[in-house]
Amino acid sequence: MRIAIFTVTQRGKALALTLQKHFPHSQVHVLPKFYEGEEGVLPIEGDLKTTVGGLFPSRDYLIFIMATGIVVRTIAPYLQHKSQDPGVLVMDEGGEYVISLLSGHIGGANEMTLKVADKLGATPVITTASDVQGLMAVDTLAHKLKCKINDWQLTKKITAHIVNGGRVRIYGGIPASIKLPTNYEAIEKFTELIDGDYGIYIGNDPIDKNHNNILQLYPQNIVLGIGCRKDIEADTVIEAIKGALEEASIALESVKKIVTVDVKAQEKGLIEASKILGLPLEIIDRQKILEVEKDFEISSFVKNTIGVGSVSQPCAYLGCNRGRLLLEKKITNGVTVSIAEEER
Repeated sequence: MRIAIFTVTQRGKALALTLQKHFPHSQVHVLPKFYEGEEGVLPIEGDLKTTVGGLFPSRDYLIFIMATGIVVRTIAPYLQHKSQDPGVLVMDEGGEYVISLLSGHIGGANEMTLKVADKLGATPVITTASDVQGLMAVDTLAHKLKCKINDWQLTKKITAHIVNGGRVRIYGGIPASIKLPTNYEAIEKFTELIDGDYGIYIGNDPIDKNHNNILQLYPQNIVLGIGCRKDIEADTVIEAIKGALEEASIALESVKKIVTVDVKAQEKGLIEASKILGLPLEIIDRQKILEVEKDFEISSFVKNTIGVGSVSQPCAYLGCNRGRLLLEKKITNGVTVSIAEEER
């Protein structure tokens, strides 16, 4: 977890350092006059708002030990959407209360608030209606399942339905570790979703858009292994990816990352395509591919060119922790795509 802790008083710093012991990889930010060169502590250069703005997009959680009003004014310019914003927590410098201020569900702030309160013996303050009622909001469910939400309007409607006493049917892979509250009903057939007021489908294959009362949650467990010719265009890569996903009946929203071989690490078209699609690009060393390439189809031309005989298949396989190949490979205009699924 990438955690930044901000404080503007000496007493707040003492609490921040105590909190840091429970979250060792966190970074504490203090006013320069309170900075004494401690490891894991940085002085706030310039004003607080600028420092927070620089960290806001790249941190999972921001924890402020100061007045709530200061925090609201500080983060206001950087707010985007609940699907993007980090979890924001506020604490008083006496350590009595921990407030979940922003991104309580999908950003994990509510859960983090409970953790921090437990570590410090503080009182957690959570105000989201579903949590107050002991229910589970849709975005909380998605967060627990590590799923992506695409339709936020429908998400809000379903959560409102739950808060007002409604029940929602769910179909799809729900791990045994997830205990569903009473406001959800797991069913055995997709068709049973259609009859209810609202339904939730958990799966990688796209559903009919005419089912406008059914929300799809996309598991983030699909990995694309890609090989391509030199100087490939980004549009060509994207076209090949979309074609492969369509052939395998898999939604783009379920793709976790793109994986390729080290010799393609600087391939501009591949890098640009990953940025356009909003997907991380992971690089696999050829030595690792050599260890498993015997299990895949070998090309003597590729072997003589880059030292390994297969790229897309072993990249997909290794990138998903040796999961299951759903599409061995599809070649389109110089781009080879393999699709693998991580075990959930």
